[in-house]
Amino acid sequence: MLRRFPSPASKLCAVRFCFSQLSLLAMIFWITGCGQTGVPLPPTLRLPVPVDDLTANRVADQVTLRWTMPHRTTDKLALKGPQPVHICRQVGNGSCETVADVSFPPEKPASYVDTLPASLAGGSKQLLSYTIEVRNRHGRSAGASNPVYTLAGAAPPPLSGVRGEMTASGVLLQWQPSSLNGDEHKIEIQRTLLSISKPSTSAKPGHSPFAESSPQLVKDQMLTVQQPDGLETGKVLDPDAAPNQRYSYRLSRAEVVTVNGKSVQVEGATSSEISVTTKDTFPPRPPIGLAAVAAPDEGAIDLSWAPNTESDLAGYAVYRRQGSSEPTRVSPADAPLETPSYRDLTAKPGQEYTYSVSAIDRDGNESARSVEVTETLRTKP
Repeated sequence: MLRRFPSPASKLCAVRFCFSQLSLLAMIFWITGCGQTGVPLPPTLRLPVPVDDLTANRVADQVTLRWTMPHRTTDKLALKGPQPVHICRQVGNGSCETVADVSFPPEKPASYVDTLPASLAGGSKQLLSYTIEVRNRHGRSAGASNPVYTLAGAAPPPLSGVRGEMTASGVLLQWQPSSLNGDEHKIEIQRTLLSISKPSTSAKPGHSPFAESSPQLVKDQMLTVQQPDGLETGKVLDPDAAPNQRYSYRLSRAEVVTVNGKSVQVEGATSSEISVTTKDTFPPRPPIGLAAVAAPDEGAIDLSWAPNTESDLAGYAVYRRQGSSEPTRVSPADAPLETPSYRDLTAKPGQEYTYSVSAIDRDGNESARSVEVTETLRTKP
């Protein structure tokens, strides 16, 4: 029996068939594997990054929490839309109990005010701690925020009898003093600029008659004044208020207490608002060191004195009298002298004159006149 061998044409067809099948398989693998490198990744859980800048501030019976919302998940995906936030509060060593579940948009400052129940707003001091969790839509989180601490218990009482008045050194704030408890005591002052007045035409911007510094016109500013142990001073000076402006003031007591090794501050309710207009009605000090020297060859009497040091000084005025007459101004009346010296060219030979000097500030307030000096312009030899 004869064996039949495939013809060349049959072999060619078989090779072509195998090649087409291999090409098809390669294409299938290429399509199904396109875009995939390495080990396949598990699906994302979309867990927001935990908050790390939570703060707490208690005033009276309210605790204000502030933080910045995250904008990405733990696997660096952008968060979109409001994100659920779980807030809890822990008293002492107890469990962290839910305060609220709220929502905030990502990448924005957020805040929440927790009004303490009567059981925590009064009574003995206890440590309070807060944490928050930013959760995904399934209620899962990547962990709690940094913990923050404040106190349960009675807050310092509000200040009573608050009043303010202008003095030559600044705004003097006063209240009814009280005995104090706690490790450290403060008065918190909220100062608000109610209106901005233009400085007088002769004034240089930024100079204050109440301080040697040059205060800026800040709309809102918080000032903190330490108080001695045991009893408040009942008064505090604000030397940095700018002149010729109108301010409002609110004051509150604050105490710092150490509980379980943590120092936390509690602030009492703010006082009623008072307003003060910082009009400069206070003159400079009278000049000192006035001396008079006759200059017969020039037909004049030369005056000099020590310069004043007030920051709002505009200049000086020179007065002269003869005998028992009233002093009259001999320096120019339209503008004060800018330097602490003056030459009187109107003096007559053989006449005795008595001189005095005053200082004038940029608001036109004039000091009392200096100690007088007497000089006679002698006749030329």
